[in-house]
Amino acid sequence: MRERDLQPKGPSSAGTWCCLGGGRIHTEADKELADAIGLSFPVVPAAARASRAFLERVVDHTARAGVAQFLDLGTGLPVEPNTHQVAQAVDERARILYVDNDPTVLELGRALLPLGSPEGAVDYLDADVHDVQHVLDAAGEILDLDRPVAVLMLSMLGHVEDPAEACAIAQRYMSAMAPGSYLATCDSVDSPDMRAAAAAYAAGGGPPIHLRTAAQLEPAGAGLEFLAPVGPVNLWHPDGPVPEPAPAPVDQWGFVARKPLEATDR
Repeated sequence: MRERDLQPKGPSSAGTWCCLGGGRIHTEADKELADAIGLSFPVVPAAARASRAFLERVVDHTARAGVAQFLDLGTGLPVEPNTHQVAQAVDERARILYVDNDPTVLELGRALLPLGSPEGAVDYLDADVHDVQHVLDAAGEILDLDRPVAVLMLSMLGHVEDPAEACAIAQRYMSAMAPGSYLATCDSVDSPDMRAAAAAYAAGGGPPIHLRTAAQLEPAGAGLEFLAPVGPVNLWHPDGPVPEPAPAPVDQWGFVARKPLEATDR
């Protein structure tokens, strides 16, 4: 078993993003970088908070649409309510597999998150989302891939430098999913403020963040039925109108899309 470094010397992506989004699990290095970024670039904590709220709405919406299985890729550090809590509030039989390769995420997630209702299932997988077949093989132990799955890739494909490769990864996961499955994804967009924040983040010791345009995000959903266009995640409200007055769009864009029921490419 490899040694787990739960006290990294520099800031981590998961810890800094957790701190920016209002989470309480982070190191001092994470907090220092998050505070510096948030002070200079308020668009970043706004995007982080909007991303978490987007996750809650996505999980609630797909669970109410009858999906009872969730594959949360690059899950990050636990911030309540997390995927299993939202899903099992709708259907106590919901099954969730969290996937990450950050040792701190894995150790703290397993220790701090309740493992959900006894009628359902929750587990963590130590894996890199690039290793699609390995993840799918492991997912088959907890999820029934012959039934719809909601695949969540939130604020994580921006760690893949090539946007075409990032979209191809999403497509590979969705090609293995049953008709009626969903893909939800979002990332920080290439705006002037985000560009400056990403540079400051890298200079402060954070891993590179590759910003996307809408045109670079949308191909991840090729062949799927979009529930709403690619756009700011805080304006995605499928179950009701956008709150009034409408919030200012955040620089975190994404979409939710459904695999057509007549799909036969599995």
